[in-house]
Amino acid sequence: MRRTSPLREAGLDAVTLVVLFLLLVPILWVFVASVRPETDITGGGLWPQRLTFVHYEAILAKKPFLIALKNSLIVGIVVAIITTALALPAAYALSRFRFHGRTFFGLLILGTQMLPSLAVLVPLVVIVRQLGLTNTLTALIFTHLALGMPIAVWMLKGYIDAIPKELEEAAMIDGCSRVGALTRIVIPLIRPAIIAVGTFAFVLSWGEYLMALALISKADVKTLPLALQGLFDPYSFSWGQVMAGGTIIALPAILLFLIFRKQLVGGLLAGGVKG
Repeated sequence: MRRTSPLREAGLDAVTLVVLFLLLVPILWVFVASVRPETDITGGGLWPQRLTFVHYEAILAKKPFLIALKNSLIVGIVVAIITTALALPAAYALSRFRFHGRTFFGLLILGTQMLPSLAVLVPLVVIVRQLGLTNTLTALIFTHLALGMPIAVWMLKGYIDAIPKELEEAAMIDGCSRVGALTRIVIPLIRPAIIAVGTFAFVLSWGEYLMALALISKADVKTLPLALQGLFDPYSFSWGQVMAGGTIIALPAILLFLIFRKQLVGGLLAGGVKG
């Protein structure tokens, strides 16, 4: 095995530290600002001298923010469940069955992910309005499904590709149907990828802003990113509350990553390497 020189390892470590610094500093600054008094956020140094949680108390006392929190939870959980339920059979079909146009359909699904959100924003808004779903959580669920489904299918396909077909064939020889082999053999083996896909879909929906801005205008169906935008009130603006809101939005994604980090890393690697 070829050994890496100490100088090369030190260089790679230095690059890693620089990348981590660039990624973590904005997040840490938002959290630190959320627990500082209002006057210290813009007037004090970078290191906090006084701590306070009044910004969290103030923002959690706002009824529109709590309604938005509930809406984001509903949309995120439903999107995670439906994305997983629909992506699993699609990925299984692409991985196991040989049919005309299989490669084309697989690349077409992946290709839709390459389009910028703005490119599909207008047709999605028109379709939602024609269906009469404007200002509903159902509209957000449909649009968020369209955003996350391509990656979900390819993540699961990569995992299913890695499972030997002989395992399913042996189960079917013993009397299992195709569906039985899927539920008894494949699904238990790709459980980490299923968890990764559900987590990915939830996080994607939780922080989505552009589609929500285009489709939602009523206060009772707004999600957290829109509620955070509403905090930029020119007459009662508070940097502390904005930072507290940003921390609350980031918290579920951080917690989910910490809980399911092994499944997420395994699922992303399977989708990116084996697929």
